[in-house]
Amino acid sequence: MIMISVVMPVFNKEKYVHNILKDLQKQTFQNFECIIVDDGSTDRSGIICDEVGLIDERFQVIHIKNAGVSYARNVGLKEVRGNYITFIDADDRLESNYLKVLYEDITKSNADIIISGVEKWWEKTNFTELLKIPYQGKYKMKELLPKFAMVQKNTGIYGYCWGKLLKKELIEEVYFTNGLKLAEDFDFYLQIYPKVDTIFFENNCHYFYLQEAQNSSMLSADNEIDYKAQLKINLRYRDFLKKMNSYNEYNRLLVDRILTNYVFFVVYHARRQEISKKVEEMNQIAYQENINLKGVGTIQNIILWCIKNKKGILAEKLLRIYDILRWFKRKSRLFL
Repeated sequence: MIMISVVMPVFNKEKYVHNILKDLQKQTFQNFECIIVDDGSTDRSGIICDEVGLIDERFQVIHIKNAGVSYARNVGLKEVRGNYITFIDADDRLESNYLKVLYEDITKSNADIIISGVEKWWEKTNFTELLKIPYQGKYKMKELLPKFAMVQKNTGIYGYCWGKLLKKELIEEVYFTNGLKLAEDFDFYLQIYPKVDTIFFENNCHYFYLQEAQNSSMLSADNEIDYKAQLKINLRYRDFLKKMNSYNEYNRLLVDRILTNYVFFVVYHARRQEISKKVEEMNQIAYQENINLKGVGTIQNIILWCIKNKKGILAEKLLRIYDILRWFKRKSRLFL
């Protein structure tokens, strides 16, 4: 019987994937399978994975046409056979005892999920930063909920796909939203947390998360982000907290701020010719979802006023003027 299923999507990671595969082969905990989903790589990533699969039967390689990380993870989830599930990114690194620590934590504690500390590292400078979590040991979900939004804001631990081990039954009928390229992992876990009774926190760091890797989705430019999709994810975040009777105090304050920011960003980062349409759209969503639009700063407050009052043409004119002023400001700096 397989104990742990590792799901790893791969897309054009030939520079890194050999290292993570070696890290997995060197794990002191041996009873695992690794489902590798090659998401239509155009480099040698798929070949490197196939070579490992030929010599180590624990590694299963699935090749698909490129459809994004969410779809690739969903393909992997349909193949898992282990009692516990964990996700790994192809450009990260593991200590040899990573799976052993997670397995011992979940079997001894009988928690639903293990969340472990991670270490961020930057390839160009070799700079590292420990992402310490503010808990150690087993907690009831109801104990964590009062500060859930604050901890998520400060650490991001509830949303990261990796650094976790969870019971297989938690993911039944739960999948990543296809097409999402940013915060798809937080969106996924927001579907799981309502089922969770206990979480065990492992403060030690055995997972190394590479920052600014080539082809990383974390490098998206502002104008490439789907802010409406991010707004929907955070509406789900609010729904989760409401369902758990925890949408109050700090949780409400922080999530309301996030929702307001994304309503603003949908308009602010839109193509200027599309601003009127975006203002109308955000007005409807803000009204239907009862989003408390309270801005910070002059520009945000002005645009939010335009949204609340359906002043799309005015918002477009103001942002075009704002663009011109910013252009002159950048130019003036060049001559100083």
